[in-house]
Amino acid sequence: MAYTDSSALAGLIKQAYDRYVEFALRSQPLIRSVADKRPAQQAMPGSSVVFSIYNDLAAVTSALSSETTDPDAVALSDVTTVSVTLAEYGNASLVTRKLQLFSLSDVDPAVADIIAYNMADSLDKLAMETLRGGTNVIYSASSTARTSTATITATDVITAANIRKAVAKLRANKAVPREGSLYWTGIHPEISHDLRAETGAGGWMDMHKYAETGQGQFWAGNIGTYEGAMFIETPRLYRGVDGADQTALATTTVTVAGTSAGLTIGVASSSVIATSAEAGDKISGTGIASTAKISSLSTTGSTTTITVDVANTAAVTATTVVTVTPVTAVYRTIVAGKQALAEAVAQEPNVIIGPVTDRLLRFRPIGWYGVLGFARYREAAMFRIESSSSIQS
Repeated sequence: MAYTDSSALAGLIKQAYDRYVEFALRSQPLIRSVADKRPAQQAMPGSSVVFSIYNDLAAVTSALSSETTDPDAVALSDVTTVSVTLAEYGNASLVTRKLQLFSLSDVDPAVADIIAYNMADSLDKLAMETLRGGTNVIYSASSTARTSTATITATDVITAANIRKAVAKLRANKAVPREGSLYWTGIHPEISHDLRAETGAGGWMDMHKYAETGQGQFWAGNIGTYEGAMFIETPRLYRGVDGADQTALATTTVTVAGTSAGLTIGVASSSVIATSAEAGDKISGTGIASTAKISSLSTTGSTTTITVDVANTAAVTATTVVTVTPVTAVYRTIVAGKQALAEAVAQEPNVIIGPVTDRLLRFRPIGWYGVLGFARYREAAMFRIESSSSIQS
């Protein structure tokens, strides 16, 4: 008996696609909101905006010398200035008419959404770059005191004492809290994990164990207040692979040679380097520059391609043994009061749908553009805590 089945009419059997396309996972932009100082009476347009701060007179603690003698006049000190340099920022995409006609999903709303998010994401990173450059730093240390980012080891996780010190220093600096008596604290989730896991007297767990409002107040996505700081948990806080060297990974033999003056080599995707190394780690071997670090790794099939940041000094043969030394990832936690960060804007960034100007009306531009800048306004109103994480990638 013959059946008219899926084999008989195989040409009618096709894959089905969901026309709804999801976006990539995103974190909410929020660092720009720290910039609460803006021009109040800007005199004119310009390539930079200069803010000025009066300096107070020294306190007088001696009584006047005589009832009939005028005290000496005291001149005020010159103002302190902070300059914000303005620059153009933007990004654009050119969508073709052919894509619009052939795509199974409506791409125009998606492109607009992606462009808008790129704008907010980019501005947030600009603000973060400025904010994390502050001069007031606390280096977390598990035992021996640390003196720089490069000395932080994998065991130097954040502690309640670090938060206490930052808040105490801000109060001593007369920094104005951001909300009530609380300072704004941006903390990476992998650092928040260590802070909340700390036990013992004065630790996060101990402080909230018997608090009547602790459970409802402290365990939401906004992780709450502690030691005079309100914590905002976000992966937008900077993480850099720039701490102390760790124990080298097992050596690996190159499987795809690298040319002299080239920037890539290949190793087996099953090797320990391919599975455990990350961008920023050091790499060494014959033909590889002595200062080389991994800038990226990508895997295709059985090969992981390693791109280094310094050109090879000689050919890296397929028998060369290479060593990767992991570098500790260091996270920046920011504790800030009011007016820590300033922002000046000549044109508020916004999404722009450009004109279609080509001869056949096929290219449709959409992008974002803005002119602005950031600067640290009051260094005394911010502290940066640098630490490792016990669960770092």
